[in-house]
Amino acid sequence: MRGVRPAFPRRRAVTLGRGLMNDFRALFLISLAAVLAPLLNRIPALKRMPLVAIELMLGVVLGPGLAGLVVVDPTIDFLKELGLVFLFFQAGFEARRHEISLPALRLGAKYWFFAFSLAVLFASALYAVGLVKGVVLLAIILPTTAFGILVPILKQGGEMGTRFGDYLLGAAAFGELGPLLFASIALAAEKHHLHQAFSSLFFLALAIGSIFLLIRFISRLHVASLSNWLRNSGVFPVRAAVLVLLGYVALANNFGMETVAGAYAAGLVVAVLESVARDSTLEDRLTSIGSGFLIPVFFIASGITYDLQALVSDGASIAQFVLFCIAFLSIRLVPLFFYRGVLSGADLPALALMTAATLPLVVAISYLGVQSGQIRQDTATALVGAAFVTVTAFPSFAQWLRAQADGNELVGLIDRGCTTLANAGANCYSMLDAAATRISFWR
Repeated sequence: MRGVRPAFPRRRAVTLGRGLMNDFRALFLISLAAVLAPLLNRIPALKRMPLVAIELMLGVVLGPGLAGLVVVDPTIDFLKELGLVFLFFQAGFEARRHEISLPALRLGAKYWFFAFSLAVLFASALYAVGLVKGVVLLAIILPTTAFGILVPILKQGGEMGTRFGDYLLGAAAFGELGPLLFASIALAAEKHHLHQAFSSLFFLALAIGSIFLLIRFISRLHVASLSNWLRNSGVFPVRAAVLVLLGYVALANNFGMETVAGAYAAGLVVAVLESVARDSTLEDRLTSIGSGFLIPVFFIASGITYDLQALVSDGASIAQFVLFCIAFLSIRLVPLFFYRGVLSGADLPALALMTAATLPLVVAISYLGVQSGQIRQDTATALVGAAFVTVTAFPSFAQWLRAQADGNELVGLIDRGCTTLANAGANCYSMLDAAATRISFWR
């Protein structure tokens, strides 16, 4: 009829259609990269490289810096955020599922706090000379460890359940959980007032309390019910787990925390339910969703947005990249004295190399830091580049060290260097402990 305007104008429909076509084209290429990554991981030269490193590398190839085939738009950016949430949900799941001895956790806590103290000094020195913008997030990023990357490496080498594997996972657990909690509080305090930081701490207490209550009050009757529920309920357990995830994420957001903290807490809660039920059905289904699609989207999209040209063309970025490569390892070498009574020989430098392997948390916290304005883009680029080196080179070198005979000259030289650094760390720790004793005496 004349004078009646169409409900959907033709030009708008064409524009929307082109936008959707571009989105689907980008998703197709990202999915293609996700399929290629595990295939490339079977090549002997890339077999020891973590899958996330290959995904990040493929993203760099697809991005504007090289092939220019994909540009991250709002749709891909949302899926990237969802992949980040699932990454930390799965990290919480993994941390709860693997049993680690109490002595390993105790030493892991001391090891991480000492490394964090060194990272604070290192970050403060870079800030003083004007190389970095902020101290707090950089100091949190440097002692991070990729727990989820180390688990398959230990399984592949038959180290799960060994003394070395136990102490490595103890250190890695704090290397993942400690930075996550500290980063969430630091980001919340930056964006809001002091009372909001206390609200963030309240959320952490609430999340931890809910996990302990869940463990305490599940009876044997509930265990049997949970087992039957997981085996026979089809898709319902998956939907319930996703509901728990989104509930904790929304709660964290309301309390001023980063969504990743809520995702990690949700992973712990769901892992408690699954471990009590002693059934891996839910884990397999959630892994299919996370590792099958959403988590690769996060890493590939992060690679697409990674500015490789900015790293190699700027002298300051290259200097930061080299410094961060050194820092990621050196802050782990000094506290090795904590492990001298339980590990020996090439196990000590191998522990430092393995705990320095970090990429997911560096990518995630750097991404959040750039968004909040606490980290400069060039610093984030250098950090991710250095983290890429830690996951591609450090674990392979650690495995080589442990495989060599005691008479190898290079291994002996590395062992003596690590011993020297560990002795320096032990002397520093002794002086700090003596000073703390004097202060407590005079009080």
